[in-house]
Amino acid sequence: MRDRVTLLRATAIVALGYGFGASLQSTFIYSRYVPEWAHVSVWSRLGANALGVGVLVGMLWALRVHARRSSWAVVAGLVVASAVCAVGRHAAQLALGVYTDPDVATRDSELAGGFVVALISAGIGMWALLSRRRMRSAARRAERGTVHVELAVQALEDEEIRVRRAVAEGLHGTLQGKLVLVDAELDAVVRRMSLQRDRAADVAALRRVQEELTVVRELDVRQMSRLLYPDRLELGLVPAVRAMLSRVPSTIATRLAVTPAVREVDDPELGSLTVAQRLLAVRVVEEGITNALKYGPATTIVVDLDLCDGVLVVGVENDGPTYDPATAAPLGGTARLAERIGLAHGAVELRPRDPRGARLEARLPL
Repeated sequence: MRDRVTLLRATAIVALGYGFGASLQSTFIYSRYVPEWAHVSVWSRLGANALGVGVLVGMLWALRVHARRSSWAVVAGLVVASAVCAVGRHAAQLALGVYTDPDVATRDSELAGGFVVALISAGIGMWALLSRRRMRSAARRAERGTVHVELAVQALEDEEIRVRRAVAEGLHGTLQGKLVLVDAELDAVVRRMSLQRDRAADVAALRRVQEELTVVRELDVRQMSRLLYPDRLELGLVPAVRAMLSRVPSTIATRLAVTPAVREVDDPELGSLTVAQRLLAVRVVEEGITNALKYGPATTIVVDLDLCDGVLVVGVENDGPTYDPATAAPLGGTARLAERIGLAHGAVELRPRDPRGARLEARLPL
């Protein structure tokens, strides 16, 4: 339907332009240089050309040229429609009194001129149609490419979450369980050796190994598990951020500000926030806290979560030394975070905070 309208509309506009221009020009020339034709009304000429355009458009519609896929069928349709248009235009000229008894040369000239103009107009209309089709095909290809990229990113996010969860569970479960068994065996060995004489140094060494294993099990493994898959992430973004802020040293005051809109989309049952989106938001908070601790000292860290026009805004600000982009060290972690969020069509910005400190802000389209 749209192809047909494009063809007919473009053809009619071009043909009417040709026809009306030729009518006005011929009326002026005949009135000045051919006195016997000066009595022919300009409206008669305009009417004849308008009828010819109507015949051309009607033939293109009847022949369904817009639906032809073969180049030869299209060319044949344009030629036939142009020929019928030329004959119809000349018949209208005779009916409206433009010519009363034209000679053979005049007739052939009008037929040839009408045919050429009609063919050019129809050709331009077909070119407009083909251009529209190419634009439509390009738009479809772009849409398919965009969909493929979105699906690929979503698949990567799902795989990342699956791997993170599996590794976190492995660290927290299997590896920690093995360390517990090793610790129990070491404890048994230490008890047996403590009953023997002259083994105090060996017992002390084993105690140190046991204490180190305890530190690895309780701190390093558990902390690595939390880094891979944050605590309470399944419960929502807000609980996960609260759990992360609870691990900040007590000498630094923390505050979390959450708008009602974020709480609504973050609801574990009714909310629309996916696990991948929560994980990205938590990574932003983690990076902001890391920057505050690394480039401190900071006395306050404030995290705010907001939702503006379907975009989740995650901000982390501190009151440490003022961030100066000109003198600051390269932002490796922040740059990698920006690349990751960029794949989700988001953006990350690190800027100075007034009067001091810095603010890390990420915008994640939902």
